[in-house]
Amino acid sequence: MGNIRSIIAALALVVSGTAGAAAADLGLPPPPPMEPAPAPTCCGGPWYLKGFMGMATPNVGSIFTDDFRTNTFTVEHEDIKSSPFFGMGIGYDTGHYLRFDLTGEYRGKSAFFAQDKYPGGDGTFHTGQPVFNPGTNEYTADIESWVGLANAYIDLGTWHCVTPYIGGGVGFANVSVLGLKDVNVPNNGVAFGSNGTDTNFAWAVYAGLAYDVTPAVTLDLSYRYTDLGDVKSGPVTTYQGDFAYNGLEINHITSNDLMLGVRWKFGGSPAPMPVSYK
Repeated sequence: MGNIRSIIAALALVVSGTAGAAAADLGLPPPPPMEPAPAPTCCGGPWYLKGFMGMATPNVGSIFTDDFRTNTFTVEHEDIKSSPFFGMGIGYDTGHYLRFDLTGEYRGKSAFFAQDKYPGGDGTFHTGQPVFNPGTNEYTADIESWVGLANAYIDLGTWHCVTPYIGGGVGFANVSVLGLKDVNVPNNGVAFGSNGTDTNFAWAVYAGLAYDVTPAVTLDLSYRYTDLGDVKSGPVTTYQGDFAYNGLEINHITSNDLMLGVRWKFGGSPAPMPVSYK
């Protein structure tokens, strides 16, 4: 057995020497020594910038004017149409399932529509209040807003680079009513409201999926429910310039938002330098 091992060792030395001599005869440099590949280093970091866009589908809780106090009004319809929104933010990822960020967004002009009707009366005074002729009101306007939120998220784990999460935020909503028009067809009336703006407490809840494209770039698809509060137009006057009422109140504006965003992480370790052999 010892003789066999000696013969194998001798053959190995002969083969290696022959290979080296052949390489030298051809003028080729000897192969470089094998070194382990450097461990991958994450280019991302705990801080991140984010940009996002989405489509808002708002809802209205109720509407109100001063005339509602003097007659029986029935609201037949109230609606705010869908519109796009865009935003940016900066955040911090603790690395322990928690993230925080501050975001600001502009929500584009949405068309507002509402209709009401009232039974009216004989045009005389009753219990000290005027009784109006029957009529309807058809309201149209644009709704525009700016929203700022401080948000917190809980990441629920990562599978194949996909991370589901939930979250919530609080902040403010600056909501405006622009170009209000009130048309009363039965009474041949048209009135116009001056623009009005209100700044409200706002809050939101999130649910989404994040996909890590690279260690530094993450795509984010999410749903958000947002509460923007109330807004009231300015005073409303007839087309002849006469005062009509103090303004139209649009109460409890909420929105179902679908959002697509990108997060870019920074503040991590630099990428390793390439290894060269001399």
